[in-house]
Amino acid sequence: MLRQLALSNMGAAAQVHRTAFDQAMPWLIGLHTPEEDRWFYREHIFPTCRVWG
Repeated sequence: MLRQLALSNMGAAAQVHRTAFDQAMPWLIGLHTPEEDRWFYREHIFPTCRVWG
């Protein structure tokens, strides 16, 4: 079921994004740490966007 994600889902959403990013652009693997991905989602994505999953 598709639903709007909550901040408590932020870690999983960041991981899905990282997995897709790494698959699509393998030459950039390791560009950001998992902590940086979670920070970006917490500080930029979730406050300004509706995230669905």
